Amino acid sequence: MNRNYCITSAIVFALAALVHVWRFVLDLPLQVGAWSVPRSLSGLAAILAALLAAWALKSAKLGKPPRVAYT
Repeated sequence: MNRNYCITSAIVFALAALVHVWRFVLDLPLQVGAWSVPRSLSGLAAILAALLAAWALKSAKLGKPPRVAYT
């Protein structure tokens, strides 16, 4: 997998986790249509996004180093 893609994915997932943690800590209301999204769902989403960010960083580190062509 492309290393830049993994790093970009890790950043996006880390930002998503931070937003969910922010909503969870401040207990901000969230409503989708007529449904009021429970606070616990943001906690679960924060954990999931943090795990995906860690997985993407691990994939970026395990990837092959870029090949340099010497000419």
